[in-house]
Formats: sequence, structure tokens, C-alpha cells
Amino acid sequence: MELQKTISKARLYGLFTFTLFLGTTSCSSDDDNAITIDDDNVTPVEERNLPTQLTQYLDENQSDTDPGLSILIKHQGTVLYQHNKGLARLQGNHQIHEHTGFRIASITKPFTAIAIMQLVEQNLISLDDTLLEILPELPSSFENITISHLLSHRSGLLDYIDDNDDLSTLDGLTVSQIPLIIPGSGLNNLLFEPGTDSEYSNTAYVFLALIIEKITGMSYPNFMKTSIFDPVGMPNSFVISENAHLGDLNNDYALSFGNSIKVLGFDSLIYGANGIVSSTHDLGLFVEALLDYTIISEESLNLMITVQSSLEGIADYGFGWMTGTGQYEHTGVFTDPNDFWHTGGFDGYRSILSINPDLDLQVILLTNNGDDGQQKMFDIFRLTRAYLKK
Repeated sequence: MELQKTISKARLYGLFTFTLFLGTTSCSSDDDNAITIDDDNVTPVEERNLPTQLTQYLDENQSDTDPGLSILIKHQGTVLYQHNKGLARLQGNHQIHEHTGFRIASITKPFTAIAIMQLVEQNLISLDDTLLEILPELPSSFENITISHLLSHRSGLLDYIDDNDDLSTLDGLTVSQIPLIIPGSGLNNLLFEPGTDSEYSNTAYVFLALIIEKITGMSYPNFMKTSIFDPVGMPNSFVISENAHLGDLNNDYALSFGNSIKVLGFDSLIYGANGIVSSTHDLGLFVEALLDYTIISEESLNLMITVQSSLEGIADYGFGWMTGTGQYEHTGVFTDPNDFWHTGGFDGYRSILSINPDLDLQVILLTNNGDDGQQKMFDIFRLTRAYLKK
């Protein structure tokens, strides 16, 4: 598997960046065409309450018999709108509900970053520790990469699926196998000297997962369960791995486009950058715990949402979070300066988790219906912000 720098392919795997809000995507093979928000099909902001507007929009645009979406919107500490419509799985007519689990794709990255910050708070690692100090078996070309560089996409690492024209080579590939493919893949070559530039890299977050495993002696899935999922109370959340396939679980988990356990035709088991399955209910509890500083400290969260790098055409980035700062087309339209968020996309799965402190607003949107579901998320997100800002 020869890897070269091709930005569009680097967006393919679990990277549903904030170009989502600009109306273009390149996160999966079904996203070849640009998408724009269709003003004609969006219920105008009127003097009606927001739940009425959103329900009418869904009644007019979302079928009960197609793959659908799950919505949770909280404002000023209370649920402003919670709704689910469409099918998690077409076979058996399994309706989406608030506990339905979806692959959240790159929203996995904030979870990985939080786990790292937990280890920093426990003085088990430092943000200035180098990758090779912890994983000395990796190539010597990585010697100047620090944990801080990995978290903020300043490592210079190529993406492990970058310019991979045969995604079947990733079928069943595990995190522990990633270091083994580096010598023949070109992943040992850096795009730039660490810390001198920035480029979104899924590989960086895979290495963060390996760091968590090396430092704790636990698997990443088990660490996420014991340090985040269980303490927060997230019963429908887990990490897909060689030991926990989506197909092994019950019908409460949504399939891609309602009919596929695989994504893009292969069985994806790599975690750290991707891999978490969760529900709007669980993610709502996660946001509460995050803002209450029960899973990390206020100091750690403030550091995570402080700008560390600028990802060209995407967003400013902290440690695991995109921020509302910087000069981007979406700034002022879908984001405010104090916002922090992440998005995700993998085949039919699309997701948004957005936190706006100024509006005291949290928006969590999950879909398993690709472009069509994504468009609905755009519209719902925009309607919500427009209503609260009018």
C-alpha cells in the first residue's frame, strides 16, 4: 500500500471536517458532488417555537421508512428539542430512537484527546513527551514528534489511507498492525518537520490510541469504557475493534445506509481517529460531564479548546476540538468565536457535536443516510442557530 499526499483521500476515512458546514464534503466515496443548503426547502424562521419548526421540517423531508437521524438540542441546560425519525436498519424495520448507536467517526478524536489529558492530569505523560519515548519501535524519522503535535495535527504524519486506491487492504486491519505496515507504506516519510506546519492526520490519533494502551496497559476500548463511558453513564457507547464488531450487537445500532455493517466495502477496526459508536442520549451525557469538569479539569478543557494550529480550508484546531476562531467561510454563519465542536463522516454515517458557550447551546446530530441525512443536519443546525439569534 503506497501512500502519497492526496488531501481528498486523507479526508476519506472518518474525517468529516468543517467543510461539512461549507456545503462540500470529501469524506467518503458517496460524496463526490458538492452540497449546498437548499433555502427553498428550509422552513423559514418565523414567530413559531423552534420544536414546531423542526418537527414540520422533518415531517416534510424525512420518511419513516428510510435511513434517518437522531437529534438532541439543549439550550440553557434543558432539552430544547429531541427527536428521532427513520430507520436504523432497513431489514426488520428498526426505528431510530435516542439510544440508537451510530458510528460517530471523527468525533472519536475529542474522546481520544480527553483520554490523553486524563493521563496528563495523572502525571503519567507530558504533552512534551515524544512519540518515540513511548513507542521506540516506530521509525527514527518520528523522533521530533511530541504528543502535543499529535493532538493538534502538527506532527507532519501522512494519513494511513492517504492515496490508497484499494480500500480492501484496510479490511480487518487492526491498530496493532499499523506499525507493521509503516516500512512498506511510506508512512515513515513526513510532510514537514513536526511543529512547523499543520495537516489533518488520522494517523496521529491512531498513535495516540497506541500511547494510551502503552501507558495504561489497557486496550483503548477498555480504557474508554472505564475512564469515560462508564463514569459518565453511556451504556450504548463502545469502540469497534477486532473484539467488538457492529454486527455482533443487537438491533439498537444503526447500519450504514440502514443495510451495511461494513463501511466503504471493508470492515473498519482501526480506532483512535475513528471507531466509537454512540447515541444522542449518551453524547448528551458526555457533554454534560465535559462542561461540569467531571471527566477532565477546567484547566484541561480550556487548553484543549485553545487554538494550536490552523488547518487550511477546515478550521482552527486545539487538542481534539475545532474552534470558532480564524478566517473561514463558516465563521459567523455556523460558528461563533467561542464555539468548539467536531464533526464526523464515514460512508453513510455523518455526525455533528457542537458546543456554543455564548448561546449556552449544544447540538448533537447523527445520521446513517449519507448525503441526504447530511443535508438535513445542515438545515436543522442552521434553523436552530437562526432561531436563537433572531
